[in-house]
Order: sequence, then structure tokens, then C-alpha cells
Amino acid sequence: MGTALLQYPFSVVRYFVPEFINRMRMSEGVVEKPSPRQGIAMCDLLLPVYLRKGKLSMQDLVDAAVYTSKVENQSIAERIALEVLLNVEESEEEVTESELEDFLGLISQKSDDLVSYLSSDQDKPGQGEVRPVYDSDVDLFKEFTSKPDLGVGPGEDELVKRVLRRSKGRRDERSRRLLAEFLKVKLLRLGREFERSTEELRRQILRPFERGDDPEDIDEERSLENIFDQGKRMEEVGYDDFFIRKKTRKRKAVVYILDISNTMFYQSGGLTSIHYSVMSLVPLLWSLRRERYGLVLYESNSHVQKDLYEEGDVDELIDNLLILVTSTTGDVEKILRGTMGSRIWGGTVPNQSLKWALEQLEAAGERSEKICFYFSDFVLEDPGATSDERMEIYAVLERLVDRGIHVVACVSPLAKDDVFAPYTENVMKLVRQAGAAVIETFRPSDFLGDVQAFLETI
Repeated sequence: MGTALLQYPFSVVRYFVPEFINRMRMSEGVVEKPSPRQGIAMCDLLLPVYLRKGKLSMQDLVDAAVYTSKVENQSIAERIALEVLLNVEESEEEVTESELEDFLGLISQKSDDLVSYLSSDQDKPGQGEVRPVYDSDVDLFKEFTSKPDLGVGPGEDELVKRVLRRSKGRRDERSRRLLAEFLKVKLLRLGREFERSTEELRRQILRPFERGDDPEDIDEERSLENIFDQGKRMEEVGYDDFFIRKKTRKRKAVVYILDISNTMFYQSGGLTSIHYSVMSLVPLLWSLRRERYGLVLYESNSHVQKDLYEEGDVDELIDNLLILVTSTTGDVEKILRGTMGSRIWGGTVPNQSLKWALEQLEAAGERSEKICFYFSDFVLEDPGATSDERMEIYAVLERLVDRGIHVVACVSPLAKDDVFAPYTENVMKLVRQAGAAVIETFRPSDFLGDVQAFLETI
């Protein structure tokens, strides 16, 4: 889709760094207050990034704040950094050559008064090129007190709800991209945590080598550690001193299917099935980005975003997915087709996408663990379709399972909504009968936990 998220000029650093340091120092949760030298360290990290890319992202700025903070303060640092960025309006000015030279000189001096320089009056909020966007006195959380917890982290959901509130009713591009960029920071952190937990699990699942096992599956590093720890000489080493993984770790081939039909944009409690699906899909895709993967979106037509064997930019794919969170079905049609209001847009026709997933995963070979994650509200049965057309969906699902492909139905909680329940109850029964596992996307953190439990069984 090619929709870029927010990009900041280097001049934003002059507001962001001192404001972040100041808020950290005022925070009651930060016991050991940061010194001005942390501001210098943040600039040390951000300048090379800017020189390399010519721009800064919200992720770049938050990472600089978190990585330079003490471990015990990093959770607070992330929250405060995001709060600061919510009060920054994108500058239209690009950094000048003289500004860069001035900054380079300051960093090279390692002066303790750098922060006082950065927070000069001309760079305060409301002046110059960096300004707050919204009135901080408005209660931005009021409408979300009874809404589902988004589950992106303890004490952090109000920040997400705040951005959702800001975006609500605002059709300007900046508000939409602000929400997408904000969610990207939060969701990629979940993805990194999930990635670490699955890696740690794989390291722990080992057993002694037994006769008949494939020697290629021996974990050489852990085996040598075991032999050296026992102090054995070479002639004393037996085959059971070598470790093998209890379950051979195959490379994964993963296909993601995302429903973008009209019902996915139906709003209930302030959220849509697109919200739930994308917020669970993004951290999962990020955590498995080193595996071979493909992505397809579908409504009446299929829109392949990446083939299984195609080289792709995972950041660009994630940016495009997050833009869906702030889009209407008309917006998405315009992005994907360049038109709006087409009569053939927005239906629910998953058959071709499922067949595409089958073709992609069959081509992956037998040495791959094949998985299809299918995100939808599972309002799949078009009332106007014939019985044969409706049943073809489940026939393709059965073929996927019969070919050794693990199918995971990632179900929006709105499938249980009173509006959709009459249409989804039988669908979910047939999906389970076809052999698919079912995981709900209510909370991204819980979703990832359920995915991890599922991966442990295959």
C-alpha cells in the first residue's frame, strides 16, 4: 500500500530531549534521577540515525529514551517519551546544515550544559517549529472507562486510549499517522518480548541424544558445555553426553490472511475487528519476521502484500497494516484500488486467499513447519451465496489441514457481538470441524500467550 508513518526532522530533538529529561526528573516513580549527560547520550544515538535515514521516527526517539535509561526506569521512560511525543506537532522545516554542525560540535564537547542549551525559550512548546497539538486539560480517557482493555502493557492502556480518542472523528492525515506510529511503538515491544520468550523456550527444550536420533539435530554448543562441565576426557564421552532438542526446530513457513471486508470495520464499544486483528497481527508478524512469511488481505478480491519467498520490508508492511486501524472501508478501497464506492468492493470472499495460502505453503517443502494465521470476524457466509460456494471455504480449510498445515483462526471478539453472533456461531463450529485451532484477538498480550502455547504443541 506504500503509506508512510510520521517522520520527524532533526529539530524535534531540541524539544524532545530536554522535555523528556525534565519529566523523568519530576516523576515520582524514578528514584535515581537522570543527569544531563543522559540527554547527551540520547543525542549521540539519534544523530547517526538521522544522518543515515534523513529523518527520525517515533520509534527512534522512544528507543533513544529507553536505551539510555537505567533498566529499572525503562518502563517509565517509554511511557514518558510517548507522552512527550503526543505534545509535539510535526515541523515542516528540515534541519539546516548549520544546525547539524552546531549540534555535532556540542556533542563532541560532551558539555554538561547541553540540556540547558537544548531547552532554550525559542524551542519551548508553542514556539518555533515544535508545538503541542492538543489541550492537556481535556479528559481524554472519559469515553473509554468501560471499554475493553487493549492489553499492551500494565498501566499503559490509557495512553493508547488517549491516542484513539484524539484520532476519533479527526480525518486529517497527521492524526491518523500519529495513532499508527504510537501503536507501532507499543506493539513492536510486545513482539520483541514474544520473540525472546519463544527463543528462551527453544533453548530449554533439550534431552540427551539417543540411538537412532539424527546427529544433525545435536545442539553442539550446549553439548560441549555439558561435557566440559563434567570435566570428561575425550575417551570418556558417550553418546548420551550430547544434547538434542526434544522437538526438532524446523524453520517456519507462515502465511497471514487478514479479512478487510465491510463487517471488519463495524464499530462496537469504540473498536472494530480491524483494531483487534491488526493489534494482534503486528507483534506476531514482527516476532516471526526472520521466518519465511507471506501476507494477503481480502474482501471481494485478494490483495497479496508479500509472497512467501519474496523479499519484503517488514517495517513497510507493518506501517501499512497500522494505517488500517484509522481507516474506513472507503479509505482502504482508495488505498488499494485508487477508487471509492465500487459495488464489487467490501464483500467477504476468502476462498481465493485460502487457496493462495495453500499454494504458497505447499511450495515450502517438507522441512518447514507450515502455519496459516487467519484473522477475521468470521462473518464468512454471504447470504446471497449458494450452499456449494459457502461450503468451499471449509473444504479449503480441510485441505490445508490435511496437507499438514497448521491453521489458526484468529477470531475478533466482535464475532460474539449480538449483531454478528447469529452468523458466526455455525461458522466457528465448521471452522473447528475443519481442524483449525481457534484463538481470540481480544488482548494482544493474551493472544501472543495463546499462540506460544499453540506453537509448543506442534
